[in-house]
Amino acid sequence: MGRTARSVAAATIALCLVTSAACSSGTPSDEGVAHPGTLTETVSRALASESEKISVVRLCQQVVASAGVMVRDYNAFIKRLNDVQDYAKLGSEARWAVDTLNTGADEVRKAVSPDVPSSIDGQVEAFVSSSERLAEQIDAKRRQALNAASDKWSGDRTSLLDTCSEYLPAGSA
Repeated sequence: MGRTARSVAAATIALCLVTSAACSSGTPSDEGVAHPGTLTETVSRALASESEKISVVRLCQQVVASAGVMVRDYNAFIKRLNDVQDYAKLGSEARWAVDTLNTGADEVRKAVSPDVPSSIDGQVEAFVSSSERLAEQIDAKRRQALNAASDKWSGDRTSLLDTCSEYLPAGSA
């Protein structure tokens, strides 16, 4: 359902609730009558929730796309480093890995909107930060620090992807 269709559905539900409350029969009392502001708050919460879901889905689509490319290029870098055992003999693999990690982090950061819940925003920040730290270790040729940085990045990525799996339809990741 598109954003316009959701808005129309929410407005229709709100109108039905107001109409049924106004047309109810019986003795005058506060039962069944919408108090000013109550209905508006309920509809606003529903729309905010829908807005959050849309924002998280868009963010997660970017996370999935970026993480896939980041993992591919990082793995190519590690395979090459394991083969040659020397940064000087790597060729462009290290540069590709650094650029991909940084670009992926930037793209994910740009996909965060104000409607993304703070709990997910925290996971995104952890993933982005660990991606940048891993890129720094590669760029500085710190072989000893790669395992710890890679483990942190992998954990942050997995945590965020697990959260995203709750928002994305099956088969979209």
